[in-house]
Amino acid sequence: MFYLDQLIAFMEKTFDVAIELNEVGGEIISLYHEEIDEKIISKNTLQILTNPVLFQTYVYNEKSEWIIGVVLHATTNDPLFLVCLKNGEKVYEKLLNTEKYNNE
Repeated sequence: MFYLDQLIAFMEKTFDVAIELNEVGGEIISLYHEEIDEKIISKNTLQILTNPVLFQTYVYNEKSEWIIGVVLHATTNDPLFLVCLKNGEKVYEKLLNTEKYNNE
């Protein structure tokens, strides 16, 4: 899982955005690769990720609309990929912890 305290620390360190905890919304949904928009996660990256995945989404609106998506392993909830959108544009992406799942 990617917890709120991790989100707050990540946004502060990476984007210098101070998030107010009570202004963050979120949800988790199970998705198969074909359900994921290639503008969010490329086909090349999807090949590395397990199928299906859990997609954990945080939304924060202050001066800009931020959508932070964390792809989690569907069984273990380990974070595999992180993507950030600012006002609908991808501004950050990073693979996380995928090495141990490459043979699945």
